[in-house]
Amino acid sequence: MAHLSKVLEANRSNLDHCAQLLRNGDVVGMPTETVYGLAGNALDLNSVRKIFEVKGRPLIDPLIVHFSNLEAAEPHIESNDCVRRLAEAFWPGPLTMVVPKKNSIADIVTAGLPSVAIRVPRHPVFRQILERIDFPLAAPSANPFGYVSPTLAKHVQQTLGSRIKAILDGGPSELGLESTIIDLRNPEQPVILRHGPITESQISEVLQMQLTRHVDQANNEAAQSAPGLLTKHYSPKAKVRLLPHGDTRPRSEHTEPNASTTLVLNQKPSWYTTQHNIFWLSESGDLSEIAHNLFELIQRLDQQDVQQILIEQAPEQGIGQAINDRLRRAAAKLEAID
Repeated sequence: MAHLSKVLEANRSNLDHCAQLLRNGDVVGMPTETVYGLAGNALDLNSVRKIFEVKGRPLIDPLIVHFSNLEAAEPHIESNDCVRRLAEAFWPGPLTMVVPKKNSIADIVTAGLPSVAIRVPRHPVFRQILERIDFPLAAPSANPFGYVSPTLAKHVQQTLGSRIKAILDGGPSELGLESTIIDLRNPEQPVILRHGPITESQISEVLQMQLTRHVDQANNEAAQSAPGLLTKHYSPKAKVRLLPHGDTRPRSEHTEPNASTTLVLNQKPSWYTTQHNIFWLSESGDLSEIAHNLFELIQRLDQQDVQQILIEQAPEQGIGQAINDRLRRAAAKLEAID
């Protein structure tokens, strides 16, 4: 059996150790407030290549580059007023901005495009690492490409632990979903590329303008403008079937929970007694709680070798848009099979 990397407590000694690994060109599993990331030196070609190799990620899918603050990012990007206003409102935090890049950011980071996705994370462990180094970190989610994003250090260990040297433990991810991505290459027409914890209405309010919504490309072989846009993504080993929001009661053998099929609902149903293989993501149906628990529950069910997961979609509002985006991409694997 392959040796698994240890999960390290985020104490001073281990933070120093991981910072040195990053200086040496290695990659490290690290917590962010969204999900766990696989971090490497964004300015080191070998380190960036290692991220793609460890994940099995195609080069058409760009990486997000993480900085300690906007001032640290500005030497590497073409900034604009929208960037500065959103940074003041939401950084550090779960907002990624796509902006024109400078030559210091290599094309491999950006799928060959002249733009780069940037973020300033707020997780204290990630920020303590950034304080110890003098370069930004490219950090996609720390999971095999296309699989469910990790929200616990043990998720990283279970999937990538044999391929990396260290995993820092920062506890459960606070948010549980990846960052919102806004395209600011044309600041006159901002585009929401990926829904996330920061909502479209929050961004629109800060910018005082309406946002355009991204339409998924039909061509999944082309370079993507940001991560998380491929049709099939966030997919567990189990098949995922989606149920409309509010459609919570099984009605046929096709949707009846059993030894191999699990029903996952937004909140505990009023009709529930002691049925097996029925789970809910929030006692009250709170959207933030649903988002926080979604990937962790899917990971847990995958570990139990569940064959099919029936998941109720969230209401299409606020962070519910981000939840449903992830669910649709997770279910796309089944559509390809069907």
